[in-house]
Amino acid sequence: MRLPYPVYSSDSHVIEPPDLWTSRMDARWRGLAPRVVSLEDTDIWVVDSDIRLAVVGIQDQAGFRFEGPGKISKKSRMDQLQHGEAGWTPELYMAGLREDGVSGALLYPSTAVQAYRCIEGPLLAALAHTYNDWILEFCAADPGRLKAVAMITVDDPAGGVAEMYRMAGNGAAALMLPVFPRYPTTYDQPEYAPVWAAAADIGLPIVFHLGSNQRGRHGEPPLDLIVHATKDVHIQRSIGILVLSGLFGRYPRLRVGAIEFGASWAGPLMHRLDTLYARHHRLLDYRFPAGESPSDHFRRGVFLGFQDDRACIPIRHVLGVGNLQWGNDFPHAESTYPRSHEFLAAHFAHVPREEAAAIAGGNAVAMYGFAAARPADLSPAGA
Repeated sequence: MRLPYPVYSSDSHVIEPPDLWTSRMDARWRGLAPRVVSLEDTDIWVVDSDIRLAVVGIQDQAGFRFEGPGKISKKSRMDQLQHGEAGWTPELYMAGLREDGVSGALLYPSTAVQAYRCIEGPLLAALAHTYNDWILEFCAADPGRLKAVAMITVDDPAGGVAEMYRMAGNGAAALMLPVFPRYPTTYDQPEYAPVWAAAADIGLPIVFHLGSNQRGRHGEPPLDLIVHATKDVHIQRSIGILVLSGLFGRYPRLRVGAIEFGASWAGPLMHRLDTLYARHHRLLDYRFPAGESPSDHFRRGVFLGFQDDRACIPIRHVLGVGNLQWGNDFPHAESTYPRSHEFLAAHFAHVPREEAAAIAGGNAVAMYGFAAARPADLSPAGA
């Protein structure tokens, strides 16, 4: 089936080619660069002195959840990927989006995002710089439909700010920061003030993606079922800090996104922030203007990316319809590909068409500047 309005993904992923960093990173980092290592029963990504960085399997198993969930595995070989080289070949990637009825996609990394919790400092910055150059080249193949998210590191805030301006000037559509900076710091501390001032000046959305915590106390443990069920724990704390510190009061046009955490968690958090402020505002440095509450600032400044979260739809007006963005997570194992339209139809069964169209793609088009959908995008696959 195909919905009668265009669908755009605000959260899809490339798969980095196996030689991305070993062939492109500056020579002084080449020996520490991310690389694929073959073990007895699987390939894995490692970085630095053989620090385990990422698995290969689940990065490219879109469709397995429908074909047979038992096929989903962290183990695989780079030369046996489900979608072959589509993860790093723009033309093949676009073919996958068309199969899913998706008119354009905002692209996050698969392996690079996990480096936040493995390494730090100059090596992390060099890794991000190399990835950023490559993703811009990838998206240049179809700039109206493929939009790049730049990976920004903030261990050196000044260096992070420079990369923010560089990538904004070169066409990035959004700037990704780690959910938390390096422990024990938090984003309300003075050393990160230049980062937020630059974000407001540049005007691109800032995004926090699942799995991007920096290592330390806030680092996420290896994925298992209970971790996945509570994946919004860290993002709630980080967003709460931003709201209560007055960030959106100082920069009212700043937009910050929480991506792939679902969205239904945000309603209860907004209520708790309001309650906390009403009872304990004397303990906080920031005072909200008269008539404004933390939830008002949340609703004005925070947008939410979800994939499969029906619980967020009944509270869409609490969250703000304009703050909800859907993503298909292609080509990861959790992806709704190739049944994204079916998923969205089920989510929007009792939602007015105008609101459904905004959440399914209109909000993403407005924020990231996608090209208009083509007639073929509204036709059933194969028609």
